[in-house]
Amino acid sequence: MDLVEEKDFFHSSNEEEKEEIPVSDKTVDGAIEPCVDEAGGDEIEELERKIQELEEEKNEITNRLLRMQADFDNYRKRVRSERQELIYSANFSLVEKLLPVIDNLERASNANEKGSQGVIEGLKMIVRNFMDILEKEGLTPIDCVGKPFDPNCHEAVMREEGSDYPADTVVEEIQKGYKMNDKVLRASMVKVAVDDYSV
Repeated sequence: MDLVEEKDFFHSSNEEEKEEIPVSDKTVDGAIEPCVDEAGGDEIEELERKIQELEEEKNEITNRLLRMQADFDNYRKRVRSERQELIYSANFSLVEKLLPVIDNLERASNANEKGSQGVIEGLKMIVRNFMDILEKEGLTPIDCVGKPFDPNCHEAVMREEGSDYPADTVVEEIQKGYKMNDKVLRASMVKVAVDDYSV
């Protein structure tokens, strides 16, 4: 009786071992497929979108700062240029008003009155010192005698026929002209050679 029961016990155990193990439909070739979390994928896409937006915002701010810096540099250059122009205009006007003083000093220094040599030398020294100061501010006399007549810097007030100079050449300076930083401050009053039509 005991042998039979023992035999049935082993037979029952073998049948239980032979029961098939259900295979999950998520296995392929024995490997378990990862389970994709759809909520996690949405979060990643949202983070990537925010990163892209921050990058674009950063680039926009950088470009705006660069434009502001360029505008400020242009403004600073414009202010500096306008300041220099104001200074130049003020000097130009001042020197122009001083020219008649120079003319009078030169006339006085060129006078050959007997017994006034010391006064003449003193006047010439004043003229030289005066001109040195003005030349440092950009004043230069216009060289005209023997030069072709140029209406931009010469004013013809007299003509001379039969001159040794070619026609349309300045033969004499009546009143000295000046330039201020290469800009004509006052044109030279000159005598100009013309053709001799009497021949």
